[in-house]
Amino acid sequence: MKNNETFKKQIFGLVCYMVTSACNLVNETKSYGPFRLIDAASRLITILSENQISSSNLEKIQAKIEQGKYKVMEDKSQFSSFLNELVLYITSLIEDQN
Repeated sequence: MKNNETFKKQIFGLVCYMVTSACNLVNETKSYGPFRLIDAASRLITILSENQISSSNLEKIQAKIEQGKYKVMEDKSQFSSFLNELVLYITSLIEDQN
């Protein structure tokens, strides 16, 4: 891990992002909720990686998130399909670990 203080700041920043996102979602478009959740997951994976707490599976998940998360801005049905495919992909990774 880089150092404990840096890690604490990164986690604090992520928590702040998540809380302000929750507040903003009250008045935002419904589809922004799933976007913000997967964006937060990607941010968490980045923080873990920067602190040498990562895995190849997390990196694969993050790559898929980054490839598809902006579909929310283009086509809601494509974004929904992307989320379903992401869940199936994660399920396959879980099954591979067992």
